[in-house]
Amino acid sequence: NDKTPENTFRSFLFFVSLYQHKTTEMSKKHIRKEVIQHLIQLKQDEINALKESERIYAEGADLDEESSLELDDFAQQSQSTDAARNLQIRINQATDDLAEFKALRPELVDEITEGNVVLTDKLSFVIGLSFKDFEWENKKFVGISTQAPIFDALVGKRAGDKVEFNGINYTIEEIL
Repeated sequence: NDKTPENTFRSFLFFVSLYQHKTTEMSKKHIRKEVIQHLIQLKQDEINALKESERIYAEGADLDEESSLELDDFAQQSQSTDAARNLQIRINQATDDLAEFKALRPELVDEITEGNVVLTDKLSFVIGLSFKDFEWENKKFVGISTQAPIFDALVGKRAGDKVEFNGINYTIEEIL
């Protein structure tokens, strides 16, 4: 008879455990989504600032043909043109990187891979998009690309593992 109190209680505990696991998984996905959305917005703001700088340099490269021009004007035009061109290269790269990062659809896994949010005892990481340090919910993060040297130190690690990079020891607390 499966309806004994012990079996009923075991079934109840199993479902409570399953519910807690699902709730924790949903919570991890929610946190990861919020951190990633925050990083995406910061990266988009950075791209917009680069575009504004590029626009200013591009305007500086346009000389007024009606006014009398001196050699310094042409030198300034050349510098502005070069700066605008270099900024456009950075804008294109940052836009491509952001599009690739947005396309990632990582699953919650036990080992660090591209698209994860990695919480450590010190600095936490978002894997897949390079970005200077930023804060979210009073925790310090940095975005790292898969080409960053620290990615090689982190990839494949699990919660509880220790990683040493550039003389700093990190303990991986959680992988989202």
